[in-house]
Amino acid sequence: SFRPGTPWGQVPGTGTIPSSHLTEVSLHPVESISDLHNGGPLHPYLPDDPASQQWEELMGILPPSLCVQAGCNPAHGRGAFLLLLALLILTCLALAILAVYLSVLQSESLRVLAHTLRVQEETLLKLRLASLNQWRRLNATEARGLS
Repeated sequence: SFRPGTPWGQVPGTGTIPSSHLTEVSLHPVESISDLHNGGPLHPYLPDDPASQQWEELMGILPPSLCVQAGCNPAHGRGAFLLLLALLILTCLALAILAVYLSVLQSESLRVLAHTLRVQEETLLKLRLASLNQWRRLNATEARGLS
């Protein structure tokens, strides 16, 4: 019987277990617990290098349809992913430049509009003054004609 705290390969009170009694442990990834009970597809677990594991985690984020279209296998997928990432960065940079350009264009447009409105306001004031002068002359000629 095994007791907690006992090193692996040893049985308390008997020493070391003979190597003929030890079996190799094989790890197999499964999709669900029912695969273990039903004897579903078992694939040997081989520890990958950390970069490959990170790549697989990253590819797990992508939708399967996109992954199939892009060909997301580790052999040529990393280059395609880096190319896609570079394209995304360039697109963001282009959008940022476009946003600055449109902001400057809008600012210039507002400045021109403000100038136009000031000119129109001045013109309206001049027309109003001219209209008042016309009314005064008309009233003065009527007053002279009546007297």
